[in-house]
Amino acid sequence: YRYKLQKMTFIASEGTYTGQFIYCGKKASLTIGNVLPLGSMPEGTIICNVESKTGDRGTLARASGNYATIIAHNPDTGKSRVKLPSGYKKTLPSACRATVGVVAGGGRIDK
Repeated sequence: YRYKLQKMTFIASEGTYTGQFIYCGKKASLTIGNVLPLGSMPEGTIICNVESKTGDRGTLARASGNYATIIAHNPDTGKSRVKLPSGYKKTLPSACRATVGVVAGGGRIDK
């Protein structure tokens, strides 16, 4: 841990590469691989590794090639609607974090 540089393992988003810097937090830019709260991403953003409860480090849309889509935000209640890979539309707190992009390894089941 030097100069606020932490090494961690993440679920790889399609398009990330070895040695790429991954930025986390609400001030991070909206680029593939970065981790942001749902509330700071625009509607229609493709996301993966979504937290179902704030701070649980990601439980939804984690299998290879999977992704979720942000449908709507409700700033009054602090909730966001997300369309999961199953097609279910789930309402989550806007403080929940998610990784931008699709999980890598998409063509795994094509033979």
